[in-house]
Amino acid sequence: MAENTQNLSDDRIAYLEALVRQGNNAAAAFARASQEDVDRITKGIVLSGLEQAQYLARLAIDETRLGLLEDKAIKNMVATEFVYNYVRDKRSVGVIREFSERGLEEVAEPIGLIFSLTPITNPTATVLFKCIMAAKTRNAVIFSPHPKAWRCCREAVRIMYESAVKHGAPEGIFSCLEEPALPDNAYLMHHKDISLIDATGGPGVVKAAYSSGKPALGVGPGNTPVYLEKTAHLDMAVVDIITSKTFDNGTICASEQTVVIDDEIYDAVLRKFADLGAHICDRKETERLARTVIDPETGFMQPMAVGQKAIDIARFCGLKVKPETKLLIAPIQGVGREHPLSAEKLFPVLAVYRAKSAEEALRVCVQVNHAGGLGHTAVIFSRNDEIIGRFSEMINAGRIIVNSPGSIGALGGVYNDMVPTFSFGCGTGGGNSTTDNVNLYHYLNIKRVARRTQAHMWFRVPNQIYFNMNAVENLRQFPSRSTLIVTNPFLERSGHLDLVRRSIPAQTAVRVLAIPDAEPEVKVVMQGVEALSLHKSDQIVALGGGSVIDAAKIMKLKYEAPQADLEELAAPFLDIRKRVVQYPTEKTHHVRLIAISTTSGTGSEVTPFAVMIDRERGRKVTLADYSLSPDVAIVDPQFVMSMPKNLTADTGIDCLTHALEAGVSIHASPYTDSNAMQAVRLVFKYLPIAYEHPGDEEARSMMHNAACIAALAFSNASVGVNHALAHAFGARFGVAHGRANALMLPHVIAYNASVPTKFMPSPNQRAYIAHKKYATMADLLGLGGHTIAEKVGRLVAATEELLDRLEIPRSIAELGIPEAEFERSVADLAKAAFDDPSWRSNPRMPLLGELAGLLWSAYRGRGAGRESLSGPVPLSDLSQPTEPADTVTLETRR
Repeated sequence: MAENTQNLSDDRIAYLEALVRQGNNAAAAFARASQEDVDRITKGIVLSGLEQAQYLARLAIDETRLGLLEDKAIKNMVATEFVYNYVRDKRSVGVIREFSERGLEEVAEPIGLIFSLTPITNPTATVLFKCIMAAKTRNAVIFSPHPKAWRCCREAVRIMYESAVKHGAPEGIFSCLEEPALPDNAYLMHHKDISLIDATGGPGVVKAAYSSGKPALGVGPGNTPVYLEKTAHLDMAVVDIITSKTFDNGTICASEQTVVIDDEIYDAVLRKFADLGAHICDRKETERLARTVIDPETGFMQPMAVGQKAIDIARFCGLKVKPETKLLIAPIQGVGREHPLSAEKLFPVLAVYRAKSAEEALRVCVQVNHAGGLGHTAVIFSRNDEIIGRFSEMINAGRIIVNSPGSIGALGGVYNDMVPTFSFGCGTGGGNSTTDNVNLYHYLNIKRVARRTQAHMWFRVPNQIYFNMNAVENLRQFPSRSTLIVTNPFLERSGHLDLVRRSIPAQTAVRVLAIPDAEPEVKVVMQGVEALSLHKSDQIVALGGGSVIDAAKIMKLKYEAPQADLEELAAPFLDIRKRVVQYPTEKTHHVRLIAISTTSGTGSEVTPFAVMIDRERGRKVTLADYSLSPDVAIVDPQFVMSMPKNLTADTGIDCLTHALEAGVSIHASPYTDSNAMQAVRLVFKYLPIAYEHPGDEEARSMMHNAACIAALAFSNASVGVNHALAHAFGARFGVAHGRANALMLPHVIAYNASVPTKFMPSPNQRAYIAHKKYATMADLLGLGGHTIAEKVGRLVAATEELLDRLEIPRSIAELGIPEAEFERSVADLAKAAFDDPSWRSNPRMPLLGELAGLLWSAYRGRGAGRESLSGPVPLSDLSQPTEPADTVTLETRR
């Protein structure tokens, strides 16, 4: 601190150190005070300040020679009574605010020792205000008044201090520098034990505070523009402006400086000013006034004019005015240094400007605002809400006062419900840290206690699901004027389309759109939208596998909301409730979507997802929103009885992947677990039968149900990293989705059952339980094993055995993809998988390197090693006995 002691004697340093020491001790003691103690002390000092309001006003007038006794007394009363009315019921100790529904508490902590600088214009009122703030927030304060106002401030501090101690505050809570000087301020601003600098005063003081390296509250200068618009209540406006500009001889920095008046009312307004005691200056008087009260070198007001009466300023300038003159009004023609009176004037001199239009008036107000008053205060008198709105948008001011006096209005609590203050924050425009009316919350460190909360979740399914043989006949229940059946050419030829047609009411006009049996592209979707528009369809029946149903979902979306941007809607998200892009809710048309699945895998008939292919980028694009879910699902096994073996295998493993991933998802719940576990059981039991005996009606029916049940689970719990990898790999190499899933599946189970390199953040789970849930699935399947590790291992082995039985290749290499080509693609595949939203609900957060490792494991194939991707990771807790399934489920929170 040596650089701050050069101009201080040893005695002065000892004096300052003593103040700091006693302030620190007081702050430490005061921090232990209860809310009751604080409220008692605060009320006591408020009453003392009120009792001495006129006495302190007299001292301020005698010492500073600025302002008016009566107004300073009112300031002192506002600084006590009005401020106390605001803080009296506010908690400032311990928990000050609770948000029980959000699990949040705000806990107040005092700042400590504050170094507070006060101005010459409002000396005692500012001291009273800051003492109340400090008492309410359990802080101690060292005051450094303006050198020309230190005696009145010292007396104000003494009155508040003695009252505070009398009511239980610790000794040393308030102190005031004797004969303060700049070296004192520099020393204390850089003192290690000062916690906050609170600077109210001129630009130099505020700049020094913010340059100290300490936390600081500083306020900027004002240059308040006023727009007196033609719709205003003129009598009220004129009285309010005179009241404000003459209050304490204009010493409040929020007082009006330049009034911009619409041309239509300009002359009438000036007459009203003159009638109420204002002197309207002519051109020569304006020039003489400007030369006298504004420093031509700096462009700032002359100190000799600050806080003086209008008649005294006029006499000093050589202007002849009436004895009762209370305000000097000077017409100006512009803003800036060439128009000196457009600057801040803390005395009863008011500039006026005649504006030919609202645009000119707003422009001039902005110019005044930028000429030394950014962030502070602006005033408008108008009954035109549009003009008030434009003014508010254009002006850079923390306080925009409407139809009220600027100075008293900005103080708050008198003409409006703003927080009462004697310290006006000006934000970044004024070089400040806040635009607020500085209040008790700026003198607290507020801690947020955030309890763990559970996200509000859901289990959403289509309105109606019809299942079992001949369920298609339920189409008769849905009346329609015009129905579009979306299907593929094979189903159109195979007789399945006729089954659907016969079940639609006879009076319905039916059209058919046959689309390629492949994941839809935009051009296919738009063909469907054109058909819907052409035939004015009110119902879509999607007959097909996942690709056809996904296409129909997107057709419905684009038909109902033509403005929907598919590329934008595919934007990634972590939480569907907080996504950046929202799906459209306003619809041009309304159409019912009935989905009839002809494969037993995707479950697209009940899911809120749709997948498109992006040919240009070589990737799949996933759309996800519950508005995409079909309105009705028909799960009729007669449509899958003739599925070829390879499609049975691929779609069946897709179903199993859905169930396994939903089961261990971070969004899993007891609702989804019941579906996921049942689907796993059904697949392991019935898929081999459906594959080896395609005509087995029970196996086909159970697999068709399993696909829908698994989809109900993952529609609400989502999938995981297996799907992210399959989407990337399948799109790049043209591999069917179910087969791509199958190649990844055993490796992903082992990966998720390992100790994660990175855990996935989730408020819904109390612990990492993926391995336990896999073990529960193994128990459900009767696979045996005594420990979690054994059961997970047997689940992986059973999965591999099922894949072998379904004659699915054991590796990517077996597909005929050369290793060199695969190696060139791995990095891009890993990036594409990471961009895929599917993994966001995976229990383990995948790193890019781990995604690449999983791809390589799939390339080498099943049985090629079961190491984790960061090296072998021991399943340290997997040797424990398996916990009961209900315990595992209960560890998941929704």
